[in-house]
Amino acid sequence: MGWQVNERNVYWNDDLKYRLIKRIASDELGLSDSDMDERMQQLGALLPGLQRRLGNAPPKLVARLAADPGAVAERLLRLRLAFPQADLTAMVSNRLALLLDDDMGAVEAAGGRLRELLPGINVDRFVETFPLVLDVECFEMALEDARRIMPGMDVNAMLRSNPDMILSLVKGKNMIPYDQIANPWA
Repeated sequence: MGWQVNERNVYWNDDLKYRLIKRIASDELGLSDSDMDERMQQLGALLPGLQRRLGNAPPKLVARLAADPGAVAERLLRLRLAFPQADLTAMVSNRLALLLDDDMGAVEAAGGRLRELLPGINVDRFVETFPLVLDVECFEMALEDARRIMPGMDVNAMLRSNPDMILSLVKGKNMIPYDQIANPWA
């Protein structure tokens, strides 16, 4: 048995969007509402504050997260070990693929490489805010470009004071498609 609402009386607030997305995801997984609520509570316990973000997520993504909360917990544990000072809720809110798709071995290796590249910078907080730097190869190219474009400038100091200046040079697979256009000046 479902529920029916006259659309004229509907005000699309975050709670209603979240309930609708949760309902679609539970149908996709073949779960009852109570089972889906339980799984969403597990995800909420693992990542406080993520529930707000899920109200804007595609139902298929919510279904993938709810399909195996244990796997999400395992990934979070590995992220905590790799980035102990990071706010994981903020980190995965900026890049949900960390909970689903990213190769965790590569993410852990990226954390080590970033620590080598960025002495004096709190890598955990940096990755929390800018998870696109986990694509270390592209980030290294951006650092090289910054050094080439701004010779004599301390790139690490610039990252501390104005990270957007360097990050605007990052190209990579996690960027929006039009950023993939080859640079004719390179």
